[in-house]
Amino acid sequence: WWVTMPKKEGKKGGKGGGEGSKPDAPPTRAEIFQALENREFKLALKLAPIAYGHWWSNLARENTAHVVVETFLCMFIVWLLLRKAPKKGPSTDLTKDEVDQLVEEWKPAPLVPKLTEQEQHLSDSMLVIEEFDGHKVKLMYEQKPKLNFVTFDFLGMSLRDELKDGAKDTLNEYGCGSCGPRGFYGSVMPHIEIENNVKAFMGTEGAISYSDSASAVSSTLPAFAKKGDLLIIDSSVHEPIGIGADLSRSKIMYYDHNDMESLEAVLKKVASDDKRLGRNKLKQRRFIVTEALFRNTGELVDLRTLVALKKKYGYRLILDESFSFGAIGATGRGLTEHAGVPVTDVDIMVVSMAYSLGSIGGLSLGNVEVADHQRLSGAGYCFSASAPPFVSTAASKALACLESQPSLMKTLQANVTTVRTAVASTCGSMLGLVSDPASPIIHLNLAGEAAATFPDRATQIAVLEATVQGCKQMDLLITTAKTLKGEKTKDGKEPLVPTLRLAVRASMDEKMLRTAVETIKKALTIAMKYYKEKQ
Repeated sequence: WWVTMPKKEGKKGGKGGGEGSKPDAPPTRAEIFQALENREFKLALKLAPIAYGHWWSNLARENTAHVVVETFLCMFIVWLLLRKAPKKGPSTDLTKDEVDQLVEEWKPAPLVPKLTEQEQHLSDSMLVIEEFDGHKVKLMYEQKPKLNFVTFDFLGMSLRDELKDGAKDTLNEYGCGSCGPRGFYGSVMPHIEIENNVKAFMGTEGAISYSDSASAVSSTLPAFAKKGDLLIIDSSVHEPIGIGADLSRSKIMYYDHNDMESLEAVLKKVASDDKRLGRNKLKQRRFIVTEALFRNTGELVDLRTLVALKKKYGYRLILDESFSFGAIGATGRGLTEHAGVPVTDVDIMVVSMAYSLGSIGGLSLGNVEVADHQRLSGAGYCFSASAPPFVSTAASKALACLESQPSLMKTLQANVTTVRTAVASTCGSMLGLVSDPASPIIHLNLAGEAAATFPDRATQIAVLEATVQGCKQMDLLITTAKTLKGEKTKDGKEPLVPTLRLAVRASMDEKMLRTAVETIKKALTIAMKYYKEKQ
């Protein structure tokens, strides 16, 4: 690629050059452009290769590797342009008959595992509610209304005109939806008002509302607990806590259901591992997570002991008061009021507007930092559309009713006592009371004669499901406790005893309560007789 520059006549020599003759300098870019401007194209074509060759030779002397690589690339590009296209292989197009045959032979794999006989039965027995009428509901394909003992509307707020009128007024003022997440343009005054009302009612510094009660729980956990952090959780919490724990990607440890000795054993093990591994506990965020009122058992957590343990071992406490808020405590302020524990001893608290307040949504409570942190890190707050403004107004109206009518809590507790007394006197030989005496969620398990007759878990579940179906035929709606599919304790056993579940409301009268207990007794007697004969 070397280019020899042409020589011109020297100053004294002839045409071939004489003494003192020197090669002319290569043409410059300016000379080439000048030739083009003068339309001397032949001269420009003659000068351009000479200038390029001179540049190339200089580059080869200064950076040989660059020239080698560039030359190889140029040769490769030329090879690609000149090479023959590869021959096509045999055609892979299928004929119509071949396509039809493949379609006929194809058998799609199931998207979900095949249901067991019991699971299929539960799926087939799912009910569709068409209409609410006070304490009764009308089901699809059913003519007679059923007495409703499954709804967690503990104070009967969904029946009150104050909530309906307030919702209508807000609907007329703001429309149906807020059209966006809270942090974008989805915040309107009813959202701010319910946050201020609830934090004032509970005595916390901050509150943040979510559009759904379940997402309030499942967003709060991963907002604070991240990968590498530690969550110590009750083994029988309801699904939203489990979902939130999984989303956090934290390390999860479980303790036996509502067993403070088991919890302390887990805390001691973590402390022992810290000492053995030389681990600094201050470099890991650690939380104890539990429900206040357990949906699947109706039990209350021992909050005093729980707070003492979290202080002793240096943990933060996340308390889910979804079911206890507005249902437990002299004025409905939940388990902290019932147990006499200052609300400030609970680091993060979650409450629901969907149960005692008869509306939709949930809130996360705590100090100002707890609330503000979630406005940028709470997934349900940042990425979900905010709740319709009228449901937040309905919740504020319900809270105002609760504050102005503390007798609602006395009535609710009186009704709970009535049902428990009726069960003990009417069904005491067949059913046992699992739930706490203060809980409006009442769980009944097979006991006494019934437990002795049907000792295995599968048969107990079948008897209780038959009891639920029998009650439905007698115009009473109750249900059984449901757990997550495949959920097991650390020793491989089922986590909870099978139970019937009733939800008591303050708006029910004594006749309704006693009728429900009598109906349960009749349906259980028929179910036990059937399965006893089947054995």
